[in-house]
Amino acid sequence: MGIGTNTQNPDEGELKRDLEKIACGVWFTSTGSVMPKLVKYQDEEGLLHTISQIHVLTQEKKYYCGIPIQEYRCSTVLENQEYLFRLYYYLEENCWKISWEGI
Repeated sequence: MGIGTNTQNPDEGELKRDLEKIACGVWFTSTGSVMPKLVKYQDEEGLLHTISQIHVLTQEKKYYCGIPIQEYRCSTVLENQEYLFRLYYYLEENCWKISWEGI
């Protein structure tokens, strides 16, 4: 009858996106939710960039190969162009990574 089945967290398998380590400033809501508000990253030439207008589209706790990760699908607008990206918060390592959509 399905009792006791599928009680474990579903695993997404291997995370196959290109990831870059970033610095991320967050806001903790009154209910304890984490909301990314600012991202700083370094490009290939070593220049630092800041994204300060982050719109969180979705957030979801996932498991990749058993590793718990909070995944945020986000967008921002820079110079009249919308950019889509995903932020990953690695709970066990306490670090943030970014993956750009369509780049």
